[in-house]
Amino acid sequence: MTTPLPLAPDLQDRETALSFASRLAAMNGVDTAGFCTDMGLSFSKVIDGNPEALARLADLSAADVEDLRRWSPLYLGNREHEFRGNRFHAKAIKESTVRGCPACLREDAETAQDSFEGDMYIRGHWLFRPATLCLKHHHPLVPLWAEANVSRRYDAAARLAEIAPGVWAGKLDKEPRAPNPFDEWIEARLAGTPTESWLDQFDLYAAAHFCELLGRAIWAVRYPKWKKFGPERAWMSFEMGFRFATEGEATVRDTLMQLQETIGEPTDGPKKKYGALYDRLAFDLLGEAYAPFRELLRDHIASTWPLGPGDDLMGEPVLERKVHSVRTAARELGMDPRRLRKLLADIDLVRPAETGRDDQWELFDARAAQPHLDRINTLVSAKDFQEALNMSRSQFELLRKEGHFPPVIDGGDHKPLWDVRAAHPHLESLLTGAEPIYVSMHGWDDIPTTAQSLKVSPGTVLKLLEGGRVQRIGRHTNRDGYASIVVTKGEIERLLERPEAPGLSIDVFARQCGLTRSAAMRLVREGHVPSTEGRHPKINARQRFLAPGDLAAFHERFVTLRGLAVELGMPWQALRPKLAAAGIKPFSPDGQDYGAVFERNVATAADLASTKPGTQHNKENDGE
Repeated sequence: MTTPLPLAPDLQDRETALSFASRLAAMNGVDTAGFCTDMGLSFSKVIDGNPEALARLADLSAADVEDLRRWSPLYLGNREHEFRGNRFHAKAIKESTVRGCPACLREDAETAQDSFEGDMYIRGHWLFRPATLCLKHHHPLVPLWAEANVSRRYDAAARLAEIAPGVWAGKLDKEPRAPNPFDEWIEARLAGTPTESWLDQFDLYAAAHFCELLGRAIWAVRYPKWKKFGPERAWMSFEMGFRFATEGEATVRDTLMQLQETIGEPTDGPKKKYGALYDRLAFDLLGEAYAPFRELLRDHIASTWPLGPGDDLMGEPVLERKVHSVRTAARELGMDPRRLRKLLADIDLVRPAETGRDDQWELFDARAAQPHLDRINTLVSAKDFQEALNMSRSQFELLRKEGHFPPVIDGGDHKPLWDVRAAHPHLESLLTGAEPIYVSMHGWDDIPTTAQSLKVSPGTVLKLLEGGRVQRIGRHTNRDGYASIVVTKGEIERLLERPEAPGLSIDVFARQCGLTRSAAMRLVREGHVPSTEGRHPKINARQRFLAPGDLAAFHERFVTLRGLAVELGMPWQALRPKLAAAGIKPFSPDGQDYGAVFERNVATAADLASTKPGTQHNKENDGE
């Protein structure tokens, strides 16, 4: 047993172990690092909430070890902490800026004036990022100091001594504000007191962070300059989001619907309408704690947004349309939306224009409506056909001469007629998996511009697309039909030159297989993939190519992540965890990185359709 030190402060209400250790060192007249070394105590382990370190600190100070643990974060590894019965990412509980309430600190110092006990200390709940208000004094939690070095950051007694004059002088004081329901909910959750909020069932930080992201999306509608609001107003996004989220899923869905109807057009896409709420849940916040909020947003968009093949939903391509709007159905059928709406209203699929929503948001079930849509007459004249597909007359005539878009009826006493219904799915099939292009971007051009630049017919480019030889395809979101298809001139030019070369260059092979150039080069260099030497048709230099036989040998032995996903008919994002769960690792016999490529006999032998992915940790970047 260790004999307690004769000079030791009392552990204060909600005080963290790191703050207490720093005050214990200061009371004994030494710096914290030196004190911990002399006492055989690791300050870094105290900061981490290590149970053995806290037990040693309790022995030295005669404090209750359970009281020390109660408001001290425990580091679990992999940047995760346990605090007050909840798991938190490091940025939720261990930011480089330490915050606090200056009114509390002054009160601490006043208590210490007539006694050797007390003095300023750090409360545990101040460390939690969503906590923004001192409920005792109604004073906002303000930055006390910022320090990148962890030991210096949490040497609380030393840092508090540095800012004490400013605290006494009121330099850190801000305007008080009344607590809002979010402030009170955070306090209740940290204190372990149940509330009646729908959010109580979820992980605390994930729920608070969802409130923040939802609140930011709502504020963006009300104030266009919301992004310029300073950090002192961060509480406003938490409070706004909580106001709607606490009521339950139905209220959240209704709020999301109001946002998508308020901001812009459906063609703007959910990313533009929801901002960080969409981006963070789709691409960053991939941990299990965020799964309920991710699924809620995904299901809402899929159920209320007229998305179809070629669109993207939270990082994954949409493979099947679930919901049509009058506008998307009219676009696919090549009909005037007013005429189509009347026909759909007659069979009670939509409401009449006078009582329903705008054509862009008047939705109906795509599968249930398909038999009715199939019966609608879509045979039109050449002029109407080219207008429906959004192509110029000259472009249409050039494509017709090369056998593209033949009429359904041609001959006799009738003018040629075209079926728009068949033409639109054909164009949509060319856009499956296409990259969304929101504005005109360098390197991307439509088919007419690309063909003119390369001095070939537009039918030549279209034939490459129809043959599945073009790997990079873009969909211009502000255009419809034929005009929305954009490609890169460089790839088309390489495909046109290909017959003159011995085979595919390693660069083109890598892009087609979804590999990096360096990984593809290693496969060839190490002899895992056969190759053929030949001269480049343009610069006449000798280099390695993959001839048809080489490609056949590669595909017989290997399969890439992208290729396996296509074969199994599932998104590659969903396939990756299934491979991991089945214990199937990328090909790497010599420890080198060859990219997402697998031995075919191993990958195809596993029953990946029924494999359940295991729990995998995803690092989450919180805050801005």
